[in-house]
Formats: sequence, structure tokens, C-alpha cells
Amino acid sequence: MVVLSKKISIFASMNANDQNVTYTFYGLGPDFITWFYPLDTTPIDQEILDPNGQIGLEYYEDTPGAIEHLSPFDSEWFMQKGNEEALGTLREDLVFLSTVFGMIGAHSLLAQLVGSAEERLFQYKLGAEGGSPECMVGFGQMMCLKNHVSDGWQWIEKGAEKGCEMGMLLAGISYQYGTLSEIDYKKAAYFYRRAIKEFHNFFAFINYGVMLVDANCCHTALYTFGHAMKRSESQMQLLKRKGMTNILSNIDSCEALLQLPYEVRPKHIAFEHHSPELDSSFCQKGESPRPVGAYGQKPQPWQPDNSRMVPKDIEERDNYLAKIKSREVMMEIDEQYRIFLKYDDGTPIAEVKMPALPKALYFVFLNHPEGFPLKHLVDYRDELLSWYRKLSNRYNIDKSIDDLTDPTKNSANEKISRIGKAFRDAIENCDDSIDTFIPIGSKGEVYAVLVDRERIMKDIQSHFK
Repeated sequence: MVVLSKKISIFASMNANDQNVTYTFYGLGPDFITWFYPLDTTPIDQEILDPNGQIGLEYYEDTPGAIEHLSPFDSEWFMQKGNEEALGTLREDLVFLSTVFGMIGAHSLLAQLVGSAEERLFQYKLGAEGGSPECMVGFGQMMCLKNHVSDGWQWIEKGAEKGCEMGMLLAGISYQYGTLSEIDYKKAAYFYRRAIKEFHNFFAFINYGVMLVDANCCHTALYTFGHAMKRSESQMQLLKRKGMTNILSNIDSCEALLQLPYEVRPKHIAFEHHSPELDSSFCQKGESPRPVGAYGQKPQPWQPDNSRMVPKDIEERDNYLAKIKSREVMMEIDEQYRIFLKYDDGTPIAEVKMPALPKALYFVFLNHPEGFPLKHLVDYRDELLSWYRKLSNRYNIDKSIDDLTDPTKNSANEKISRIGKAFRDAIENCDDSIDTFIPIGSKGEVYAVLVDRERIMKDIQSHFK
């Protein structure tokens, strides 16, 4: 079993102003599918342990050890040598409850009381097809571990939707990490919230809290981790056995993270979880389980609805958005002729990358704020040639410059389009203000870069007017 690495978390006692501090948050990862199978213990609770049930306690009271291993259900005890009679009786009772009284969930218990994987799969299949949510999830798990991932995932999600607690957790994990399904943070949050609301599930609190940290909703995350800690004692034995006690440090890391300004928190966060893909040792030949993000998509950023956030998170986010909305974009050109965009408060945005020839044309435009018609580019041929040599380290470049300055060809328009694309690619969700950095004009009219030159910082002043 792959377990969490022993990376050290940094707690609230650290200096919150230390720019090198990283707060690590731990979550339950995709290999949870290998830990357990869900059980529906209703047939035992209602019809065997209840004196008024259809089966009742009479036989089991006369069998030493039976009662205490029925609740909590301990299949290993019944499978031990010497308990064959108790095992046989329990099997008969569960079959009776399933076939006569329609307690289909009994198949999830029968699956733990058989000797082979094939028999277990058969019991889960019977229960799944009969409508038991626990059997749907158990059947799906076994299908996935036998490398029938697509079919197995459909059963797991179906069982989750129908109310299986463990299925909700598995579905949330899969949508969070993209192991059995595509990555979909909205759906992951949906299943975690269901597991929290309906079952107060400890691991759902933990993983949903980690998602909230990733969304920079740290006050809501702290509230969520607090609820998890109230339930941690019941999970302590499992956490120690799985080497996962570092999950309990999330609440301290969150408190420390909240000491930092809202906008810098994401730079101080790291995440760890159980194995990033289903370990191959749990799989047989066939369709391999998909690794995290195997669909190759870039996950869409996720934010919870305002109704699911602590008011302080909404206040911090709105204040930050108002602040950045008022910022101006600046441009900086360094000594290597690289173009960088950043905000006027110094926050970096991105490098604007483009080939040498469009960049040479762009620098000519910067050097002539008044602009010029493209048909007059030939008048700037020597300047273009000089820039192109600096940027490309090539000397046999006359033809490229000739094409660029030839008014009968479309080369200049193509290069201006490349310039525009480079700037728009550098800023996600850019607005029209970015157009002031791009040469703009009409056919036959003057093209110019209209940005205020005070918004351009150059480390190579001698090359520009």
C-alpha cells in the first residue's frame, strides 16, 4: 500500500511573515478504493440483533462470541476455523432475509462471508442488480480493481447517488483527482457535501476542507476542519494504521495560513494525498486505472457558492477583486529583450512570448509612438533589420525583412496578429485594456501602439527614443 510521505507540515508557531514557509495540507487520495468494501448492516441490526426481528437472537446467544462479532460486523471471525457452524447459520439467515423479505443489502454481508473473489463478485452483482447502493459500490470497486474501470465507475457513481456513504466518498475523490472519471471539482464538492450532510463523514470533511484551501476560502476551510477534528477520535486507530495522522495537522496549517494576506496565501500552500494513481499491485491485466488528470484537461478553477462560505471569506475575496480591478498593467523590457507584464503594484503577470520578427516589428512601433501606415514600413527597413539581427542572431535575413516591408504582401498584418495573440495569451480573461499594448489601425491608415509610455519600463533605454 502506498501511504502518505512523511513531509513535515509547518504549524502556526512559525513566523507568518517568512516568505519561504509552506503549509502542507493532506487529504485522502485515490487508493482509498482498495481499503474497504461498503456494508449494509440493516439486515443484522433489524432482523437478527433485534429480539423482535424475523430471525432474532436465540441461536446467536447460544453461540459463544457470535453476538459481539455481529455488531460491529466482523466477517473475519465468522470465517475462522472452528466457527463453521455459526458461519453457515449466518449465511442461511442472510439469504433468507434477501430472498423472502427483499433485504437486498444482505448481499453486501454475504460477499464478505465467501471464500473466493469470484463468489464475492457474484454476491455484489446480485445485490447491485437488485438495487442495493452498497452492493453497487462494492461491485464497482471490484470491477475497477479487475481493470474494468469504465463499467466499475458507473456502478460506484450510481451507488453514491442512491445514498451509499462510501460511494459518495469514492465519487468525490475520483472527481477531485480524475482517477476513475474526469476531473470535476463541482461534482467532487457535491459528493463531499452529501457525505458530510447525510453521514458527517470524517474524510469528506477533510477533503472538502482541502478543496476550500485550494480555492483560498481559508476561513470556511478552518470551520470545516474543525468539524473533522470533532470526529477524529473515532478514526484514530485507522489513521495510525494507514500512516495518515498528518491529516490532523490541516487545522493548524490553516490557522497559520490565515495569518498571511489573502493574495499571498496560494504561494504558501502545498498538497499531499495518498497515491496519485491506483497502485498497479491492485490491478490485473486489462484496462489500467487512469492516473490523476489522465484525461489531460486543465481543471476549471472552483469556488463554492457564497451561501456555502463563511462571510469573512466573501469579504476578503471581494476586497481583493476590487483592489486588482483598479490596478494598471505595466510592461517591462529587460536587457535580453524579453517582454514582461506586471501590475503597477509589482505583482508579476506573465512573459509575452513571440518570435523574433513580430517582436522586431513591435519594437519599431514602440520607438515611434506617432505610428505609421503599414505601406510606409519600408521607410523603417534599417531599424527593422537592426532589431531582427539583435533578436534572432541571424544575418541572412533580408528576404524576411523585404517581405515584411512589401505593401503588396500580407506579412505585416500577419505579424501584428501574432503580436496581439501573444499579449492576449499572456493574460487570462484579459479585457479590452490590453489592446493599448497592441498595434492598432485600419487599412491604409496609421497603426500605432497607444499605451501611455509611462507604463513601459525599459532596461535598454539607449535602444529606444
